[in-house]
Amino acid sequence: MRLTALSAMLVDMTTQHLGQEIRRRRVAAGISLRGLAAKLGISAAHLSDIEHNRRRPSEKLLERIANELQAVGATFAALEMLVTGLDRETREWAASTPGARAVLRRVLESGRRPDEIVRALDKAFGRKNSAKTRKPRPAVRSRKG
Repeated sequence: MRLTALSAMLVDMTTQHLGQEIRRRRVAAGISLRGLAAKLGISAAHLSDIEHNRRRPSEKLLERIANELQAVGATFAALEMLVTGLDRETREWAASTPGARAVLRRVLESGRRPDEIVRALDKAFGRKNSAKTRKPRPAVRSRKG
């Protein structure tokens, strides 16, 4: 393995916040904050807030960021794993679904990293490298009559 690839992997392993990773990738790509913001169609202040972890990007914006920074190795799945907190839809699901708290508690108690759990779930459900969290499917009702 080349030294640059190894050092990039070590940096990846030490990145703990989404904003830091976005900034690191943007700088590696040689793009200014204003330049990336313009490509994304957002203000430089908005992007600065994201990079300083004062604001969390929407899923659509995170996808656009990953697309703009893919040349320097950014992927939506990797960036999404750095998102902290729960989005509105997930909060509503957890609040309205019996057993959701128990599932989250088990994940917490497992001591495993979230990316390990996601891979295990993907394997258990037969998914191949899911890039996005999918909405639960509604129950299918058969029609009789």
